[in-house]
Amino acid sequence: MMISCGLKSRKDDRVVARVGDKRLYFSEMSGIIPKECSKEDSISLARLYIESWIKTRLLLKKAELNLVAEELDISEEIENYRTQLLIYKYQDRLLQEKLDTIVSESEIKRYYETNIDNFVSEEYLVMAAYVKLPVTAPTLWSVRQWLSSANENDAQNLTDYCRKYAVKYNFFDDNWVQWANIEAELPQKEYATRQMKQNERYRIEQHDENFHYFVQIKERRSPGDAAPLMFVKNKVKSTIINKRKLKFISELEQNIYNDALQKKQFEIIKNN
Repeated sequence: MMISCGLKSRKDDRVVARVGDKRLYFSEMSGIIPKECSKEDSISLARLYIESWIKTRLLLKKAELNLVAEELDISEEIENYRTQLLIYKYQDRLLQEKLDTIVSESEIKRYYETNIDNFVSEEYLVMAAYVKLPVTAPTLWSVRQWLSSANENDAQNLTDYCRKYAVKYNFFDDNWVQWANIEAELPQKEYATRQMKQNERYRIEQHDENFHYFVQIKERRSPGDAAPLMFVKNKVKSTIINKRKLKFISELEQNIYNDALQKKQFEIIKNN
């Protein structure tokens, strides 16, 4: 079967598969083929779609033959699904149109400090500098000095040196990062982790046949500690917005109810 990319419509629609009295028409498949795909990919995608359609129809046929009458009656489930789907679409449209998604820095900080117990770290987090150098790199003693220094000139010297000689380097002086990300870069991972756990501020040095590895830890947070705001900022912001959504939906439901009550659009019938 040949289906050209970008096909949108055909005058002579034709059946491409049949299961019992159910038919799959050629025109129903036009939307599944991306415009940029090749002829071979088009054929492959079409074949997969047809096979999936056939399997679904065969499975449905088996279900209809083997389920009892009570199980076949799904009208209530369909109506419930339709109800929930339409309500969701309406709420989602209103949320997109009216929900304020701007969260100020002060609001993020205030929420974090008020709910700090909800932002406990589950892993080691560090502020650190990581440098990977070839064994042939010169003046390694300078690298050690610059890494442990708080002087701005030393920081610039280190950056210039790394740009020239380093295979890889990352400076997380102002950002928190998962220790696991740095550990993955080191040849003796377990030993480095033991050193990190024992010393909050520490320089780790390792080497193998080809490279020297330096990690300068500036700060550390352990599992069970409060995660730094900088590290969980996006999570805090997302939590604030989600709470706004819940409040918006709750108020929407109540306002619709109150409006309908005032207009006497419903009644609660008491049965004695």
